Amino acid sequence: MRLRSAPLPTAALALLCLAAGPAAAERVGVLVFDASGSMWNRVEGDRTRIEVARDVVGEYFTSRDQAVPLAVIAYGHNRRGDCRDIEVIAPMGRASGASLAQRLRGLVPRGMTPLTDSLRQARAQIPDTAEAADIILVTDGLETCQGDPCALAAEFAAEGIRIRAHVVGFGLTGAQVQSLSCITEQTGGRLFETNSGAELAAALLEVSAPAPA
Repeated sequence: MRLRSAPLPTAALALLCLAAGPAAAERVGVLVFDASGSMWNRVEGDRTRIEVARDVVGEYFTSRDQAVPLAVIAYGHNRRGDCRDIEVIAPMGRASGASLAQRLRGLVPRGMTPLTDSLRQARAQIPDTAEAADIILVTDGLETCQGDPCALAAEFAAEGIRIRAHVVGFGLTGAQVQSLSCITEQTGGRLFETNSGAELAAALLEVSAPAPA
């Protein structure tokens, strides 16, 4: 006589699936948020870049596809003049959009713009089992810590999984945005020049779409 194990309750199955989600996900995302000192510059009338970006990115967190695991990294918000000021605000997972938005509201711009090392930490958040990943860099400045984001993008392109690195320039000039095009060209990502909350929101909506087969 063969013994059959009792089926797990539905709630237990759901918890197991949720816990395994980020590790077994086919597609994941990482958002890299600029909280450097230049984010205090004005972008819309009397509003600063950080005020607009907090609102827009916070709304993105609540409206995006919650089934896709997401990690959030920020830089420049803890210490002045420190190129190591990079923090994982939320590790890879399915945290609620409201909680992610709340964490974003606590960031106070202070420091440098370590783009390359921030993108490297974003890559470290992508699980080995992911089949595709989108890294979304929202920045109002260029590298200020002697890194080489173009060389790092080439490393991404050479990996076995499909990593698209998108650059959303916020308040950058056209020439500055183009200087970061090497990141998107090598990874198949999108490049955006945004100068308002509406343009920033539209860019985030576009990069949230799944990559074409």
